[in-house]
Amino acid sequence: MLSYAAMESPAGRARWILCGFLFLATTLNYLDRQVLGILAPTIQRELGLDNAALGTLFSVFYYTYTLAQFGIGPILDRVNLRMAYGLAVLLWSLVGAVTATARGFADLVVFRLSLGVAESANWPAAMRMVARALPPEKRALGNGIFTSGTSIGALIAPALTLWIAGAFGWRFAFVGVGALGVIWFLAWIGFSSQRTFDDVWTAPRETPARGTAYGEVLRSPRFWRVFAVTILVNPCLYFLLNWLPAYFSQQWKLDGVTGLGVTLTVIYIGLDAGYLLCGAGVMAFSRRGIDLATARTCVFLAASFLLSSAAFVPFAQTATAATVLLVFANIGIGIWIAMYLTMAQEVNARAVSTAAGLLGGSGSLAGGAAMWAVGQVTQRTASFQLVFFAVAAVAVLAALAGHQVAQHNGPEEKTN
Repeated sequence: MLSYAAMESPAGRARWILCGFLFLATTLNYLDRQVLGILAPTIQRELGLDNAALGTLFSVFYYTYTLAQFGIGPILDRVNLRMAYGLAVLLWSLVGAVTATARGFADLVVFRLSLGVAESANWPAAMRMVARALPPEKRALGNGIFTSGTSIGALIAPALTLWIAGAFGWRFAFVGVGALGVIWFLAWIGFSSQRTFDDVWTAPRETPARGTAYGEVLRSPRFWRVFAVTILVNPCLYFLLNWLPAYFSQQWKLDGVTGLGVTLTVIYIGLDAGYLLCGAGVMAFSRRGIDLATARTCVFLAASFLLSSAAFVPFAQTATAATVLLVFANIGIGIWIAMYLTMAQEVNARAVSTAAGLLGGSGSLAGGAAMWAVGQVTQRTASFQLVFFAVAAVAVLAALAGHQVAQHNGPEEKTN
């Protein structure tokens, strides 16, 4: 693992540029999956889909995404990640683009299932690269950088998607977003050819024997503590990313770039801030002499407090008030996701992608079920009130789960 001095060298600085490429890929990852949510009001009208059908479309993505993550981890722990990761980005971009050919609900289901499989490599691969490229004290920031691609994707998605749809039709929005992945792939091939990344691409010599990685990870008490965190925080993230366009459209009658687009952009700035504040907060506490376990605990407690502001959204009297509250909630979930990724990286240093796949897949399965449940609840009640209350309750449970991780397996535990 690189020392602090090494991180200041040209080769060390290149590791941060690598995080930048992971950030761009993650941005594309969320752009591709966000297009359907952004265009949901238009697609619902044109294809005759109700909220229950929309919830199904959101959820089926996470089912294949989950199953693929369960299987992809051990593979990524053993292969050279340079081409594997590049081809994964190219594949999900192409799947996103061909979604433009959908003629009805069944077609959309097939494309969402396929997109789930294609996108499954992003997190297990990126987390392994960050874990091998950065020292433990800087991983939270590295995670925050690449993970902020989710919020930047969410920031870009409303304006970009709605502009393309308004100018050329909603089908061209899928094609335009998918084409960006081809550009990223070409840039990745050139950048990643540097020899300085050889230790990042290749599997460590201490990788568990074939067929034993799952057992080694699942026997770890730390895995199950982090498991509790992922099944709590991931559904909140997926709800805030997938359902807010429908919420503002149905509750506040917002649409278009100047209405819905601007509102979502403001909200997702909060998500981006949360991703970066997590790493910055941990580093700030550490520089003051506070141990890493305590620093991380302070940060995730603040995140839970912010996320709990979702409980007040149903009482908002204006769309502006709801927007402000959701900015706070997004800051909170952004901090939590970056913190969870750091916890996941430290479950087992010998099998980072395996642990990341199992945890990410579990969180996605919980998220998929939650997306379906949101569709059912909002269809029956014609309200998002119960959903926002549930998010606030989860914020409290996440704080308790995070405390268990910090108390029993602090970051000072040797994982390398």
